[in-house]
Amino acid sequence: MNQFLHDALLNLLFEHMAEHIMRGLSYEEALILGVDEIRRQIRGTRLDMEATMINDAVREVRALHEDKLH
Repeated sequence: MNQFLHDALLNLLFEHMAEHIMRGLSYEEALILGVDEIRRQIRGTRLDMEATMINDAVREVRALHEDKLH
C-alpha cells in the first residue's frame, strides 16, 4: 500500500472514530465501528467496480454480435 492510500485510510478511520466518540462511545468501540464502516465501503466499491466491468464486457459482446449480424 502506498503512503498516500495509507494516510487517506487513517484519516478516514479517525474521522469515523471522532464521530462515534462524540456520540459517547469508548475509543475501542469507536475503533471497531470505524474499521467496520471502512470495510463496508471498500466492499461496496469493489462490487461497484465489478459490476461496471461486467456491464462493459456485456456491451462489447453485444456490439460484436450486432456487427456480425449486419
